[in-house]
Amino acid sequence: MQNYYQFLIPRLNGKSVKKDFPNHLSLVKKGIAGFIIFGGRLDEMRKYIKELQDESEIPLIIASDLERGLGQQVQGGTQFPPAMALAKAVTKKGGKAIYNLPLLRKIFTAMAGEAAYAGINTILAPVLDINTNPKNPIIATRAFGEEEKTVSLFGAEMIRTLQKNGIAACGKHFPGHGDTEVDSHIRLPVIRHKLINLKRNELKPFKAAIKAGVGMIMLGHLSVPALDQSQLPVSFSKKAVRFLREDMGYDGMLITDAMNMGGIGAYSEEKASFMALDAGVDLVLHPTDVEGVVSFMGARKKCFDPGRIEAFRRSILSAPVSARPDFDKDKRLSGTLTDRSIISSGRFVLRKTPFLVILNDEDEDKGNTLIRNLRKGMRGMKYRIVSRASKDKRLLLPEDIPVIVAIFSETKGWKGGSGNWLYEALSQLERRSELVISFGSPYLLDGIKGPAKISAFWDADSAQEAVARTVIKKHTS
Repeated sequence: MQNYYQFLIPRLNGKSVKKDFPNHLSLVKKGIAGFIIFGGRLDEMRKYIKELQDESEIPLIIASDLERGLGQQVQGGTQFPPAMALAKAVTKKGGKAIYNLPLLRKIFTAMAGEAAYAGINTILAPVLDINTNPKNPIIATRAFGEEEKTVSLFGAEMIRTLQKNGIAACGKHFPGHGDTEVDSHIRLPVIRHKLINLKRNELKPFKAAIKAGVGMIMLGHLSVPALDQSQLPVSFSKKAVRFLREDMGYDGMLITDAMNMGGIGAYSEEKASFMALDAGVDLVLHPTDVEGVVSFMGARKKCFDPGRIEAFRRSILSAPVSARPDFDKDKRLSGTLTDRSIISSGRFVLRKTPFLVILNDEDEDKGNTLIRNLRKGMRGMKYRIVSRASKDKRLLLPEDIPVIVAIFSETKGWKGGSGNWLYEALSQLERRSELVISFGSPYLLDGIKGPAKISAFWDADSAQEAVARTVIKKHTS
């Protein structure tokens, strides 16, 4: 009977790696293809990844969603601004777009160096989706931009730079998740473009990625009738795989998006995993129950070709590298990029100390760094925090004092986009506000007409500090 473990990439929770290590080691002995890393501390992850690699006959695929660098997943690594912010940071201002490509390569080289030090040999990036829909709840700032030329250029540069530095890149989410209003973590989105339109837009970044030699492409949980009218998700559609292989000429690794997502529709993870391999996909990502998937496949007794997987695994990094990156230097680079990426529109002058309203659409506390830094330059500034969990969302504001609104709403899986309460609050606050700031998607500011606006793209401390410096400069009292 065929070994079906070799086609699977299950989850490895870094925070519980010590406790779970016997199970991970058991999977390696059974022939698992590798793991996708979520969380953990850097030194601890290096130790356990090395031990897992030492047990494996050929290198394990150690993958992670490091769109923003190692710090996005592993404590101790550097977290860089999201893709859309990076694109702004390296684009020289002027009539014609001119890109600082040496700086861009410096960023991706830093990401590769930190990943290699951690023992991660496959970065599940770049995002090759073109964010053409402002209401997109899951891509937004994760995309390099809204035009195929921008996404193609930045995506190809990321691929070439990562792979030049020994890290396999994975372009995602084929054939493009940019024009949706549904999060595929929750349910299956439908892309209704005709094939000719896909070729003119969504598919071009993937074509550029293939030309750049991308080692892996992730298939999205997306229904795309232009590729398969059966409404099957692309991630396990034979017709979609055939199109990518034959029409687009891609002969590299294919991996599904995570199998624990709602985008697989009515199919069980076991059934969807089998259908993916049967469609010609090489790897199944993030099955919840590895043994259940293996048992399901074994009962069907169908063999799949592992040749491409074996060749890929023999080509990748087999252990954490010993050369420690300059993390302080990388952190400074991230801060510089954050400063450069912030964009503003409209003018504002604060002749009185303002009142700050923080609208927090996340479960965890947000905005403390912003408050602390604003108060350094505007002593006595008062504020109110309203969150999605607040029972009292009334927005009672002091009279005759300028109001600043700061929005904290991250683009992330399973959230389903920003809450309706946030839009209602913005509508109430717009007339009274001198300035509205988004520490997340810039599209949240699209409907704001009167006040000045600042887009910071993410809510890192460096972003809050940079925005605070900008605001304090406008305080004249």
